Amino acid sequence: MKQLITIAIIGLSALAVQAQTNIPSFFDTAQSYLTTFNPAFTWTNVTIEASTGLKQVTGSGATDVVQAQYDIGRWNAGAVIGFEGVGSTVGTVQAQGGYAVLEYLDTKVDLDVQGGYSWYRKSYMVEPELAISKKLRANTFARIGVSIPLYSKGAQNRTPSFEVGAGFTF
Repeated sequence: MKQLITIAIIGLSALAVQAQTNIPSFFDTAQSYLTTFNPAFTWTNVTIEASTGLKQVTGSGATDVVQAQYDIGRWNAGAVIGFEGVGSTVGTVQAQGGYAVLEYLDTKVDLDVQGGYSWYRKSYMVEPELAISKKLRANTFARIGVSIPLYSKGAQNRTPSFEVGAGFTF
């Protein structure tokens, strides 16, 4: 009986290894997603973007983020609210301004500067950010971003913060 179980485990393991070699890796999927463009979904007529997501803030953990921005051509102005942890009280409030350095069909790359106050750090903050937004449908998008918050008090971060989110365009 032990031999039969051993043979079955080895056989299932071999099938699992074979199945894994046919599944693309995360990096293959991400590369395909970021290098495939859809001309049906563009940023041309977008005026307002509203999104929500999760930000991994160095030194304070995961944070919910709610963001809205108004686009004037390639320039944008907006507001960002961060919550201390997932589903908790407001931790940061920031105003935002930025410029879309790239708009190609369904993909947009924004360079933004956010500035405001952090109740968690009891400090004013400025946060330069690079964000990539990609349309999923005509009025929805996914967003990834990387930023480095700079605080007026206390020690500075030495590592960036990462953000992922999704939203709607109007």
